[in-house]
Amino acid sequence: MRIAIDFDDTIVRTSDKVKEYLNKYNIKEFNNLDEKYEFYKKYIDDITKNLDFFDDVVDVLSKLSTNNELYLITARSNYYSDSLKNSTIKFIKDNKLPFKEIHFECYEIGKAIKCEELNIDLFIDDYYTNCLEVSKKGIDTLLFKNEYDNLKTINSWQDILKYVEG
Repeated sequence: MRIAIDFDDTIVRTSDKVKEYLNKYNIKEFNNLDEKYEFYKKYIDDITKNLDFFDDVVDVLSKLSTNNELYLITARSNYYSDSLKNSTIKFIKDNKLPFKEIHFECYEIGKAIKCEELNIDLFIDDYYTNCLEVSKKGIDTLLFKNEYDNLKTINSWQDILKYVEG
C-alpha cells in the first residue's frame, strides 16, 4: 500500500509548539500579516528543530514501512525561511522517519493532485479540506484529530496502525 501522510499537526505537534513560542515571547496576537511573517521568519527553523511527535508516531511509522511505501506530503515551503525544507528534512532524517519520498509545497487541492500522481492508496491529514479533496479523487482518507461528517476520523497513531493492518 502507498500511504501519504501530512507533517504538521499530523506527525508532529506544530500548533502546540507555535503557541509555546508565542507565549515565550509574550505575543497574544498578530496585528497584521507582516508581524506574522516576521515571527515565522525568525522562529520557524527553531520551532522545527524542537517539534514534539504525537504519541506512538515513530513506532507506528516504522511498523507501517515494513509492508507499505510511506510518502510525506506537506504544504511546508521556504516561504518563511530559505532553510525550512532543509531543516524539515534534517528533522526527518535525525528521527529516522522511514519516508520513501518527501513532497513539499503541496497546498490543499494540490495534495489531491500529488496523491493522484503518486498513485496513493491512503492519505492521512489533520486538515478537513485536504482530506475532502483527496477523497474526491477516490483515495481512502483518514482525518486525524478532527471530526467532520463524510470522512473517516482517527484519533491516535495506534488506531492508524489498526486501520492499515485491518
